[in-house]
Amino acid sequence: MTVASGAALYLFQDDVSRHDTHLLMIFVGLIALALALQALGFLIAGVFAAKLLYSITGIAKELHKRTGPIIDKSTQVLNDLAPKVQSMTENVEQITYAVRSKTDDLVATVGQVNQTVQEANSRARAQMARADGILTEALTATEDISHTIQDSIRAPVRQLVGVIAGIKAAIDKLIERSPFGKD
Repeated sequence: MTVASGAALYLFQDDVSRHDTHLLMIFVGLIALALALQALGFLIAGVFAAKLLYSITGIAKELHKRTGPIIDKSTQVLNDLAPKVQSMTENVEQITYAVRSKTDDLVATVGQVNQTVQEANSRARAQMARADGILTEALTATEDISHTIQDSIRAPVRQLVGVIAGIKAAIDKLIERSPFGKD
C-alpha cells in the first residue's frame, strides 16, 4: 500500500475510525514510553550489577591479600618441621636397629641384654615423646590457622549474602509495585 493511497484512505474514514486511529497512536506512544522506561531500568540495574561486581572483586583481592601470608607461614612451618620429623624417624630407626643388633650380640649375658634394652627403650620413649610434642604443636598450629582462615572468609561471605538478599528484596518490591507485577 503506497503512502498516497494510505492518505486517501485516511481522508475517507468516518469519525469513529479516526477516533480509533487517534487512540491507537496514543497507545503506541505509551508502549514506546514503557519500553524506554524498561530499557532505562535495565541500564540502572546493569550499573548496580557492575558496582556489585567491582565490590566483590575488591573483597576477593582483600581476602587473598589477608590469607596469603597465613598460608605462606603454614607452608613454612610444615617445611621446617619435615626435616626434624625425618631426622627423628631416622634416629628411632637407628636406635631400633642398634637394639636389635645389641640383643643379637649380647645373648650370652642376660643382665647386659636387659640393661641395653632398658636404655634403648628410654631413648626411644624420649624421641617419641619429642616427636609427639612437635607433631602436636604442628597440628595445633595448623588447626589455629584453619580456624583463622575460616573466620576471615565467613564474615565477608555473610555480608555478601546480606547484600544480595537486600537487592533481591528490592527487586521483588519494585516488581510487586509495578503495574506489570500485579496479576
